[in-house]
Amino acid sequence: MELQEYKCEVLIIGAGPAGLSSAVYCGRANRNTIVLEGKELSSLAKTQEIQNWLGEIDATGLGLLDKFKKHAESYESVKIISGDVIELMLGMGTNVISTRTANITADVVVIATGTGKRKEVIKGEDILLGYGVSYGAIWDGPSYKNKVVYLYGKDEEVMEDALVLKQMGCIVRVITDVGIEELPENVNEVRNTGIEIIEKMEIIEAVPASNGMIQKIICKSTESQSGDIEIIKEFELSCLFIISHISSNSIFKKAGVELDDTRNIKVDSEQKTNIEGIYAAGDCTGGLFQVVFAAAEGARAGINACKYLRQLRKE
Repeated sequence: MELQEYKCEVLIIGAGPAGLSSAVYCGRANRNTIVLEGKELSSLAKTQEIQNWLGEIDATGLGLLDKFKKHAESYESVKIISGDVIELMLGMGTNVISTRTANITADVVVIATGTGKRKEVIKGEDILLGYGVSYGAIWDGPSYKNKVVYLYGKDEEVMEDALVLKQMGCIVRVITDVGIEELPENVNEVRNTGIEIIEKMEIIEAVPASNGMIQKIICKSTESQSGDIEIIKEFELSCLFIISHISSNSIFKKAGVELDDTRNIKVDSEQKTNIEGIYAAGDCTGGLFQVVFAAAEGARAGINACKYLRQLRKE
Protein backbone atom coordinates (compact mmCIF):
# COMPACT_ATOMS: atom_id res chain seq x y z
CA MET A 1 0.00 0.00 0.00
CA GLU A 2 1.62 3.27 -1.15
CA LEU A 3 1.28 6.23 1.20
CA GLN A 4 0.39 9.59 -0.31
CA GLU A 5 2.17 12.72 0.91
CA TYR A 6 0.29 16.03 1.13
CA LYS A 7 1.36 19.46 2.30
CA CYS A 8 -1.04 22.34 2.93
CA GLU A 9 -1.47 25.56 4.84
CA VAL A 10 -4.78 24.55 6.44
CA LEU A 11 -6.02 21.05 7.15
CA ILE A 12 -9.68 20.76 8.07
CA ILE A 13 -10.59 17.43 9.66
CA GLY A 14 -14.25 16.80 8.90
CA ALA A 15 -16.57 17.54 5.98
CA GLY A 16 -19.77 18.49 7.77
CA PRO A 17 -21.23 22.00 7.99
CA ALA A 18 -18.49 23.26 10.34
CA GLY A 19 -15.63 21.86 8.26
CA LEU A 20 -17.03 22.97 4.91
CA SER A 21 -17.93 26.44 6.22
CA SER A 22 -14.34 26.76 7.42
CA ALA A 23 -13.12 25.61 4.01
CA VAL A 24 -15.16 28.30 2.24
CA TYR A 25 -13.49 31.04 4.29
CA CYS A 26 -10.03 29.55 3.78
CA GLY A 27 -10.78 29.23 0.07
CA ARG A 28 -11.86 32.87 -0.10
CA ALA A 29 -8.53 33.77 1.49
CA ASN A 30 -6.77 31.72 -1.19
CA ARG A 31 -5.15 29.44 1.37
CA ASN A 32 -3.94 26.02 0.27
CA THR A 33 -6.56 23.94 2.09
CA ILE A 34 -7.26 20.23 2.44
CA VAL A 35 -10.56 18.95 3.83
CA LEU A 36 -10.30 15.42 5.21
CA GLU A 37 -13.63 13.66 4.77
CA GLY A 38 -14.01 10.72 7.13
CA LYS A 39 -15.76 7.42 6.60
CA GLU A 40 -18.52 8.30 9.06
CA LEU A 41 -21.24 10.43 7.47
CA SER A 42 -21.93 13.87 8.89
CA SER A 43 -24.96 14.02 11.18
CA LEU A 44 -26.44 16.49 8.68
CA ALA A 45 -26.36 13.83 5.94
CA LYS A 46 -28.53 11.59 8.13
CA THR A 47 -31.16 14.29 8.75
CA GLN A 48 -34.21 13.78 6.59
CA GLU A 49 -35.75 17.23 6.89
CA ILE A 50 -34.26 20.66 7.60
CA GLN A 51 -36.70 23.53 8.13
CA ASN A 52 -34.62 26.02 10.08
CA TRP A 53 -31.83 26.87 7.63
CA LEU A 54 -32.34 30.46 6.51
CA GLY A 55 -33.51 30.64 2.88
CA GLU A 56 -34.39 26.94 2.69
CA ILE A 57 -38.00 26.41 3.75
CA ASP A 58 -37.87 22.66 3.25
CA ALA A 59 -34.56 20.91 2.55
CA THR A 60 -33.01 17.50 3.17
CA GLY A 61 -29.83 17.27 5.21
CA LEU A 62 -28.03 15.45 2.41
CA GLY A 63 -29.14 18.05 -0.14
CA LEU A 64 -27.93 20.90 2.03
CA LEU A 65 -24.61 19.16 2.69
CA ASP A 66 -24.12 18.64 -1.05
CA LYS A 67 -24.53 22.39 -1.61
CA PHE A 68 -21.99 23.12 1.13
CA LYS A 69 -19.52 20.71 -0.45
CA LYS A 70 -19.90 22.17 -3.94
CA HIS A 71 -19.41 25.66 -2.53
CA ALA A 72 -16.16 24.64 -0.83
CA GLU A 73 -14.91 22.82 -3.93
CA SER A 74 -15.60 25.88 -6.09
CA TYR A 75 -12.35 27.39 -4.77
CA GLU A 76 -9.23 26.18 -6.59
CA SER A 77 -7.20 26.24 -3.38
CA VAL A 78 -9.53 23.77 -1.61
CA LYS A 79 -9.12 20.02 -2.05
CA ILE A 80 -11.29 17.33 -0.44
CA ILE A 81 -9.74 13.91 0.19
CA SER A 82 -11.03 10.83 2.01
CA GLY A 83 -9.65 9.23 5.14
CA ASP A 84 -9.93 8.86 8.91
CA VAL A 85 -7.23 10.24 11.19
CA ILE A 86 -5.32 7.54 13.04
CA GLU A 87 -2.23 9.43 14.23
CA LEU A 88 -1.47 13.10 14.96
CA MET A 89 1.54 15.14 15.95
CA LEU A 90 0.30 18.62 16.86
CA GLY A 91 1.85 21.82 18.14
CA MET A 92 5.42 20.96 17.17
CA GLY A 93 5.84 23.78 14.67
CA THR A 94 4.57 21.70 11.78
CA ASN A 95 1.53 19.49 12.31
CA VAL A 96 1.59 15.97 10.89
CA ILE A 97 -1.65 14.04 10.50
CA SER A 98 -1.80 10.45 9.25
CA THR A 99 -4.59 8.34 7.78
CA ARG A 100 -4.33 4.75 6.63
CA THR A 101 -3.18 5.89 3.20
CA ALA A 102 -1.67 9.37 3.61
CA ASN A 103 0.56 11.68 5.61
CA ILE A 104 -0.55 15.30 5.67
CA THR A 105 1.65 18.19 6.82
CA ALA A 106 -0.22 21.37 7.73
CA ASP A 107 0.62 24.76 9.24
CA VAL A 108 -2.83 25.09 10.83
CA VAL A 109 -5.47 22.49 11.72
CA VAL A 110 -9.21 22.93 12.16
CA ILE A 111 -10.94 20.01 13.92
CA ALA A 112 -14.56 19.66 12.80
CA THR A 113 -15.28 15.97 13.29
CA GLY A 114 -18.78 16.22 14.72
CA THR A 115 -19.93 14.08 17.62
CA GLY A 116 -18.41 10.88 16.23
CA LYS A 117 -19.58 7.40 17.25
CA ARG A 118 -19.27 7.72 20.99
CA LYS A 119 -21.96 5.14 21.74
CA GLU A 120 -19.76 2.46 20.18
CA VAL A 121 -16.64 3.23 22.21
CA ILE A 122 -15.35 0.15 24.01
CA LYS A 123 -14.96 0.40 27.79
CA GLY A 124 -11.29 0.92 28.57
CA GLU A 125 -10.45 2.05 25.04
CA ASP A 126 -9.52 5.60 25.99
CA ILE A 127 -7.05 4.73 28.75
CA LEU A 128 -5.41 2.03 26.61
CA LEU A 129 -5.04 4.13 23.46
CA GLY A 130 -1.31 3.95 22.80
CA TYR A 131 -0.94 1.15 25.36
CA GLY A 132 -2.14 -1.74 23.24
CA VAL A 133 -5.15 -0.12 21.58
CA SER A 134 -4.50 1.34 18.14
CA TYR A 135 -6.41 2.68 15.16
CA GLY A 136 -3.51 2.26 12.71
CA ALA A 137 -2.32 -1.22 11.75
CA ILE A 138 0.20 0.07 9.21
CA TRP A 139 1.81 2.42 11.72
CA ASP A 140 1.84 0.30 14.88
CA GLY A 141 1.90 -3.22 13.41
CA PRO A 142 5.72 -3.63 13.28
CA SER A 143 5.87 -3.28 17.09
CA TYR A 144 3.88 -6.52 17.47
CA LYS A 145 5.87 -8.98 15.38
CA ASN A 146 5.38 -12.55 16.67
CA LYS A 147 2.68 -11.31 19.07
CA VAL A 148 -1.07 -11.92 19.12
CA VAL A 149 -3.10 -9.03 17.72
CA TYR A 150 -6.82 -8.68 17.10
CA LEU A 151 -8.59 -6.51 14.54
CA TYR A 152 -12.13 -5.40 15.27
CA GLY A 153 -14.48 -4.39 12.47
CA LYS A 154 -16.36 -5.64 9.45
CA ASP A 155 -15.36 -3.78 6.27
CA GLU A 156 -12.74 -4.18 3.56
CA GLU A 157 -10.17 -2.18 5.54
CA VAL A 158 -10.25 -4.79 8.32
CA MET A 159 -9.47 -7.58 5.88
CA GLU A 160 -6.74 -5.57 4.14
CA ASP A 161 -5.11 -4.66 7.46
CA ALA A 162 -5.27 -8.30 8.60
CA LEU A 163 -3.22 -9.30 5.57
CA VAL A 164 -0.76 -6.44 6.15
CA LEU A 165 -0.27 -7.41 9.80
CA LYS A 166 0.33 -11.04 8.86
CA GLN A 167 3.00 -9.93 6.39
CA MET A 168 4.61 -7.97 9.23
CA GLY A 169 4.90 -11.20 11.21
CA CYS A 170 2.05 -10.68 13.67
CA ILE A 171 -0.18 -13.52 14.88
CA VAL A 172 -3.44 -12.13 13.54
CA ARG A 173 -7.04 -12.77 14.49
CA VAL A 174 -10.13 -10.88 13.34
CA ILE A 175 -13.16 -10.37 15.55
CA THR A 176 -16.40 -9.05 14.11
CA ASP A 177 -19.95 -8.51 15.33
CA VAL A 178 -21.53 -9.93 12.16
CA GLY A 179 -21.53 -13.34 10.49
CA ILE A 180 -18.94 -14.47 7.94
CA GLU A 181 -21.50 -14.21 5.16
CA GLU A 182 -21.94 -10.47 5.85
CA LEU A 183 -18.24 -9.65 5.48
CA PRO A 184 -16.75 -8.27 2.23
CA GLU A 185 -15.48 -10.58 -0.51
CA ASN A 186 -11.83 -10.27 0.51
CA VAL A 187 -12.66 -12.27 3.65
CA ASN A 188 -11.92 -15.39 1.58
CA GLU A 189 -8.39 -14.22 0.91
CA VAL A 190 -7.92 -13.64 4.64
CA ARG A 191 -9.25 -17.07 5.56
CA ASN A 192 -7.04 -18.74 2.95
CA THR A 193 -3.95 -17.39 4.73
CA GLY A 194 -5.02 -19.14 7.93
CA ILE A 195 -6.07 -16.02 9.82
CA GLU A 196 -8.75 -16.92 12.37
CA ILE A 197 -12.02 -14.99 12.15
CA ILE A 198 -14.21 -14.90 15.24
CA GLU A 199 -17.69 -13.96 14.10
CA LYS A 200 -20.78 -12.57 15.84
CA MET A 201 -18.89 -11.25 18.86
CA GLU A 202 -18.98 -7.69 20.17
CA ILE A 203 -16.07 -6.34 22.22
CA ILE A 204 -17.45 -4.73 25.37
CA GLU A 205 -14.26 -4.04 27.33
CA ALA A 206 -10.49 -3.82 26.94
CA VAL A 207 -8.72 -4.72 30.19
CA PRO A 208 -5.21 -3.60 31.20
CA ALA A 209 -2.56 -5.62 33.00
CA SER A 210 -0.78 -4.35 36.11
CA ASN A 211 1.81 -2.57 33.92
CA GLY A 212 -0.91 -0.50 32.22
CA MET A 213 -0.69 -2.31 28.88
CA ILE A 214 -3.65 -4.18 27.40
CA GLN A 215 -4.01 -7.75 28.64
CA LYS A 216 -7.32 -9.02 27.34
CA ILE A 217 -10.62 -8.17 25.73
CA ILE A 218 -14.04 -9.20 26.99
CA CYS A 219 -16.62 -10.01 24.33
CA LYS A 220 -20.25 -11.03 24.17
CA SER A 221 -22.17 -12.85 21.47
CA THR A 222 -24.37 -10.79 19.14
CA GLU A 223 -26.57 -13.84 18.46
CA SER A 224 -29.86 -14.04 20.31
CA GLN A 225 -29.75 -16.79 22.91
CA SER A 226 -32.57 -18.88 24.29
CA GLY A 227 -33.43 -18.26 27.91
CA ASP A 228 -31.67 -14.87 27.91
CA ILE A 229 -28.31 -16.56 28.45
CA GLU A 230 -25.47 -14.20 27.52
CA ILE A 231 -22.33 -15.79 26.07
CA ILE A 232 -19.21 -14.00 27.32
CA LYS A 233 -15.69 -14.80 26.12
CA GLU A 234 -12.25 -13.42 26.96
CA PHE A 235 -9.19 -13.28 24.69
CA GLU A 236 -5.65 -12.39 25.70
CA LEU A 237 -3.66 -10.26 23.27
CA SER A 238 -0.84 -7.78 22.84
CA CYS A 239 -2.71 -5.24 20.72
CA LEU A 240 -6.26 -4.45 19.63
CA PHE A 241 -6.59 -2.64 16.31
CA ILE A 242 -10.00 -0.99 16.14
CA ILE A 243 -11.16 -0.44 12.57
CA SER A 244 -14.91 -0.37 13.22
CA HIS A 245 -14.85 3.17 14.59
CA ILE A 246 -12.53 5.88 15.74
CA SER A 247 -13.33 7.74 18.93
CA SER A 248 -12.26 11.06 17.45
CA ASN A 249 -12.03 13.17 20.58
CA SER A 250 -10.01 10.44 22.29
CA ILE A 251 -7.41 10.48 19.56
CA PHE A 252 -7.17 14.27 19.76
CA LYS A 253 -6.80 14.04 23.54
CA LYS A 254 -3.88 11.67 23.06
CA ALA A 255 -2.29 14.33 20.81
CA GLY A 256 -2.59 16.92 23.60
CA VAL A 257 -5.90 18.63 22.76
CA GLU A 258 -7.73 19.51 25.96
CA LEU A 259 -11.26 18.15 26.50
CA ASP A 260 -13.89 19.39 28.94
CA ASP A 261 -15.78 17.35 31.53
CA THR A 262 -18.27 16.18 28.89
CA ARG A 263 -15.47 15.00 26.56
CA ASN A 264 -15.96 17.85 24.10
CA ILE A 265 -12.99 19.79 22.75
CA LYS A 266 -12.41 22.98 24.76
CA VAL A 267 -12.21 26.17 22.69
CA ASP A 268 -12.18 29.89 23.41
CA SER A 269 -14.25 32.62 21.76
CA GLU A 270 -12.05 32.40 18.62
CA GLN A 271 -12.40 28.58 18.36
CA LYS A 272 -8.81 28.14 19.53
CA THR A 273 -7.87 24.99 21.41
CA ASN A 274 -5.11 24.85 24.03
CA ILE A 275 -2.55 24.14 21.27
CA GLU A 276 -1.21 27.02 19.18
CA GLY A 277 -2.48 26.84 15.60
CA ILE A 278 -5.12 24.21 16.34
CA TYR A 279 -8.80 25.22 16.14
CA ALA A 280 -12.05 23.28 16.60
CA ALA A 281 -15.63 23.96 15.53
CA GLY A 282 -19.06 22.39 15.41
CA ASP A 283 -20.49 19.46 17.33
CA CYS A 284 -17.08 18.21 18.53
CA THR A 285 -17.00 21.27 20.83
CA GLY A 286 -20.47 20.63 22.28
CA GLY A 287 -23.23 23.23 22.26
CA LEU A 288 -26.67 23.18 20.68
CA PHE A 289 -25.93 20.75 17.79
CA GLN A 290 -27.64 22.91 15.17
CA VAL A 291 -26.47 23.37 11.57
CA VAL A 292 -26.46 27.15 11.85
CA PHE A 293 -24.21 27.08 14.93
CA ALA A 294 -21.82 24.56 13.35
CA ALA A 295 -21.54 26.68 10.18
CA ALA A 296 -20.96 29.85 12.22
CA GLU A 297 -18.26 28.23 14.35
CA GLY A 298 -16.64 26.81 11.21
CA ALA A 299 -16.58 30.28 9.66
CA ARG A 300 -15.01 31.72 12.82
CA ALA A 301 -12.40 28.96 12.91
CA GLY A 302 -11.56 29.49 9.23
CA ILE A 303 -11.23 33.25 9.64
CA ASN A 304 -9.00 32.91 12.70
CA ALA A 305 -6.92 30.14 11.10
CA CYS A 306 -6.16 32.50 8.20
CA LYS A 307 -5.41 35.32 10.65
CA TYR A 308 -2.99 33.01 12.48
CA LEU A 309 -1.23 32.22 9.20
CA ARG A 310 -0.80 35.92 8.39
CA GLN A 311 0.71 36.54 11.81
CA LEU A 312 2.90 33.43 11.54
CA ARG A 313 4.32 34.58 8.22
CA LYS A 314 4.20 38.29 9.04
CA GLU A 315 2.23 38.94 5.86
